[in-house]
Formats: sequence, structure tokens, C-alpha cells
Amino acid sequence: MAADVVVGRPCPALATQELDPAALTRLAAELESTDLARSIARTYLRMLDGRLSRASDALARHDENAAMDVLLSLRVSSATVGLVRLEAAVLCVIDAVRRGDPGVACELGASMARNAPAAGTALRAHLDSTSTPASADEPS
Repeated sequence: MAADVVVGRPCPALATQELDPAALTRLAAELESTDLARSIARTYLRMLDGRLSRASDALARHDENAAMDVLLSLRVSSATVGLVRLEAAVLCVIDAVRRGDPGVACELGASMARNAPAAGTALRAHLDSTSTPASADEPS
């Protein structure tokens, strides 16, 4: 059996769009709360740098288990808030780790981390543009 059949497909090209705003709409519908969905997105943004740092550290140490732990979490949470390009980048790193190629995984991890600020900016801009101003009756 060919090795590529065992380890899976090669890494796909990165998505062209940074953010799929429909993902947050779906999350809000599932949770029956726009506020909760927005809170999850804000928590994601607060945790992003730490997750990227943990992934980078694990990849540098060639600690496959620790890397997969943080990468899988980052992949799912990125998809949940609609960051399709970052999710695709994480999938590429996961693929390299699964293939047992730590050098490529480190390179892809560094590329993922360099591109993450654009994802955060896109999500922040979306949250800002869709926020509802407090009504005049509500305290500030």
C-alpha cells in the first residue's frame, strides 16, 4: 500500500477567504444566542496567541502528542468561529505531523502563526461591524 494512502491526502491549498461570517450565524442559531456566539468568538481571540505559542513550542520540541492536542483544538475552534483560511493552515500542519515530517510541520506552523494576525483582524472587524449599539435605555 502506498504511503500516501496510509497517511491521507496531501495538504490542500489555503482557502481564499479569511472569514466565513455564516459560521457565527450558524453557531448563534445552534446556541440560540447571538451574544453567546459572540462571546465564544471573543474568547477565541483572547486565546489565539497562547494556542499559537503552545503549538510552536510543541512543534519545535517535536512533541507530536502535544502538537496534535493544541492543533486539533485550534482547528475546531477556528472552524467554529469561521476562520476558514486559518483552519486550512492548521490542517496543513496537522497533515505534516501525521506524516511524521517535523521539519515541514515546523515550517508550516511558522507560516500559520505569521498568517494568524490577519485572521484575528478579520474576526475582530466582523464582530465590530455586526455589534448592536446599546439602546438609550441601557446603562453604559
